Amino acid sequence: MAEELPGTNEGIVISGNARVSNAAMAAGRGASAVHHSDGAAALETVLAALADLRERLDTGRADAADLTEEERRAARAEADVLAEELAADEPRPGRITACLERLRLYVGDAASLVGLVTGIQEGVRAITGG
Repeated sequence: MAEELPGTNEGIVISGNARVSNAAMAAGRGASAVHHSDGAAALETVLAALADLRERLDTGRADAADLTEEERRAARAEADVLAEELAADEPRPGRITACLERLRLYVGDAASLVGLVTGIQEGVRAITGG
């Protein structure tokens, strides 16, 4: 094994049970990374997906038919809270995360709704950087 000199840059090293969610990373002398995101467009996309989810839950469409009435109401309420939180001047990340977790729980195994919620989660990550 080669001897490492003090200050030697080994780049970006990620190990263990880690998840990296970055659009830009840089390592080394003179390296730079820039990420530009259109948060407003991402927010509009997430809010539109939430509106679609709420409409499906309200109408009891076939993709929501596997849910009980209680699950549909609970999921609808979480979707409402999530939309309000995302539209707030200072959204609270902890509340957003909790809403997403409960929303996922409420839609259970309704495959198309799970897919929609997964898309919402990915959109929220893009907005919040988490």
